[in-house]
Amino acid sequence: MLTRVLSITAAVLSLTASVAVAEGLTDRLQATRMTALKIDREAGKFMCAEHRRWQAVSKAGLSTVHSGDIVRVDRKDGQLPRITVVRRASEELASPEM
Repeated sequence: MLTRVLSITAAVLSLTASVAVAEGLTDRLQATRMTALKIDREAGKFMCAEHRRWQAVSKAGLSTVHSGDIVRVDRKDGQLPRITVVRRASEELASPEM
């Protein structure tokens, strides 16, 4: 009986931990991955489609970003966030997932 209770408890704790990790990863992806709606290269900003606001980023990364691209924004303390293209808009439109 004790073994059964311990194994059920272990299974419940394992499931709870898995859900917490998955939720944390989903939240992180949603916070760092965005769709570029408009780009202002001179100001070093892009408008994020998900948040409908301008995000200031390093100008160096904006040179390769185009409207509709899915981008990742990496933040470091004391520095402007860096932007990286995860998937091009043209790739997204041509994807067979649609």
